[in-house]
Amino acid sequence: MTHFLVTPKDADLLIHNEIIGLGDSEKLSTVFHSLSKDCVKGGHDFQYVDVARALQAYCKSPWHSWKANLKQNYFNTPWASISVIAAVILLLLTGTQTICSIIAL
Repeated sequence: MTHFLVTPKDADLLIHNEIIGLGDSEKLSTVFHSLSKDCVKGGHDFQYVDVARALQAYCKSPWHSWKANLKQNYFNTPWASISVIAAVILLLLTGTQTICSIIAL
């Protein structure tokens, strides 16, 4: 956990999303840093190193960040999804009408 709680801002994020129930970010980061003070730290025996590497590779992919951006900004509610789909259909119909009027000339 000390890798996730580097700054009090990280603790604020965990408290805001109700992952951890302590009310003060300073106390939260202090608690986790004091718990790990006497622990032996070694990078070679970290159990989740493969998971962490896979997660970092996943986050670096531009396709995944574009997909997440699209979901968060355009498909976050059903009404937003319906309006995006309606706009795409409207553009397709407009393009079809333009092509048909050009062919008719």
